[in-house]
Amino acid sequence: MINRKNMKPTITICLAILLTACNTQKKQETDNNSDSLKNIPQAVGNDRDEHGCLASAGYTWSEVQKDCIRLFEKGIRVNAADGSERSAFIVFSPDSTLAELFFSDKQPKEILERRTLPTGKYAWNIEDDDTKNVRFIDGIWTISQRNKLIYTQSKDELGPMQTLTYEGLLPAASGPGIFYSLTIKSKKHSGDGTFSLALTYKEAENGKDKTFTYEGKRFTLRGMAGNENATVWQLITNDQKQTFNFLVENDRTLTLLNDKLEKSQSNLNYQLKKVN
Repeated sequence: MINRKNMKPTITICLAILLTACNTQKKQETDNNSDSLKNIPQAVGNDRDEHGCLASAGYTWSEVQKDCIRLFEKGIRVNAADGSERSAFIVFSPDSTLAELFFSDKQPKEILERRTLPTGKYAWNIEDDDTKNVRFIDGIWTISQRNKLIYTQSKDELGPMQTLTYEGLLPAASGPGIFYSLTIKSKKHSGDGTFSLALTYKEAENGKDKTFTYEGKRFTLRGMAGNENATVWQLITNDQKQTFNFLVENDRTLTLLNDKLEKSQSNLNYQLKKVN
């Protein structure tokens, strides 16, 4: 006859032995897995810097953009004026008041401030005799130092000259509206150029139209109210008395902004459409 009283300790001992064996096996499996993982190379492309920029994908941190950027997308390439293989990129802040310089020969980055010249044009530098000086001269970007040209943009990189025309009838405080006819001339890949703008006030005087024309420089800005990534064309007349700001909605549509780079709050149409 089986003594059931003596079975309980025996069963308990057996269960303890089984659990110990299972735990030992699991530990061995874990150790083996850990040894195997040591031999697996880390995933390529996980080389983010302290800002989270993925260098293997070509991204670097821009202080003036406050973002991870790829220089060939956001920057303007300039080549060494002495014919060497050195190059640099100019990256502007969204409002273009700052310029950040990146160099191919591992020079430290530099941030320059925009200043207005007596001619009304701009230069980016700092108040230091040894500062680098960024200028837009004869349609190309340049970097000089101590009045010596050290980097210059290749005209070939800007592409061919192009002429773009946009038109639209925009609302006016009185009368049927104002007809805008805007012509931009620039290198295809340049953010700057010239403009000609004709404003025709419909039925302005005794039922007759009246036209005013303006000419000047076209500059490209980054950012506007509520959208720091927006592209804005700023048109400044030659006499510096008039400024027109247009949001580039896409390759065919411009929207007129106010002097604070804001869209109109009304539901009226303030858009120009590309006609060529």
